[in-house]
Amino acid sequence: MELTVRERRWLVAVAVIGLGVAACYVWGDDYPLPYRMRDASLVGRIALDDPSAGRATVQADDRTITVEVSWAGCDYKPDLVAQETAEQVTLVLKRRDASGPGIGCEDGGVARLRTVLHHPLGTRALVDAVTGKPVPHSDSPGQPHPG
Repeated sequence: MELTVRERRWLVAVAVIGLGVAACYVWGDDYPLPYRMRDASLVGRIALDDPSAGRATVQADDRTITVEVSWAGCDYKPDLVAQETAEQVTLVLKRRDASGPGIGCEDGGVARLRTVLHHPLGTRALVDAVTGKPVPHSDSPGQPHPG
């Protein structure tokens, strides 16, 4: 069966469009909608009143910090970022807010986020970058950190 010139052009056009879409997924961001980057308080996103959640955990290597946080429906899952000085480590959530006219929002979610420090936490204070408040943390669930 021989394709007509018109059919060949349509086939080429569809192939080019398909390659363009595939390239967006391979080389594009993980975020399909435009978003605004904003800093958010870690302390504001963890449930401090709930004893089963809300504490950052410093792993045995004294460098890995994990915490469960929630985010709203028009946000993408945030990133946990640490900034270190000799005296303290500040934690901030990097939000990607995709809200806007004509954009439907999902339900949001809860995720366990992790960051790894360049140097052990040791006796340095762990502080929320947005509020300046101390971030409650433990070496393992239920045991307070000595810092």
